[in-house]
Amino acid sequence: MILADENLNARFIENLRNAGFEVLSVSEQFSGIADTSVVALAMQETAILITEDKDFGELVFAHKIARLTVVFLRYKKQEVALMQELLLQVIQAYSIQEGNFFITIAKGRIRVTKL
Repeated sequence: MILADENLNARFIENLRNAGFEVLSVSEQFSGIADTSVVALAMQETAILITEDKDFGELVFAHKIARLTVVFLRYKKQEVALMQELLLQVIQAYSIQEGNFFITIAKGRIRVTKL
């Protein structure tokens, strides 16, 4: 399962759903909850958390949260189509991987840190 953070562009959610992934959207079902609650929900659901909020990096690393995979997207508006492709590749690869990761996707690179 994938948990889409509240700030995630709806085009990513639609693209993932169209690709056959189950996506739970914070903005659709839990609007306004705190980041710590988003993390708890992702851990409870064993979901990959996708976000555009850099605060999750600080939250995960400062609090040493290691039972969670986070995909952090950094892009410009004109890069949405490229990011949709990269996100699908990452989700397909890491949804079957054992372990937990903090993955940053930016134009031209994917950085993976094992938690």
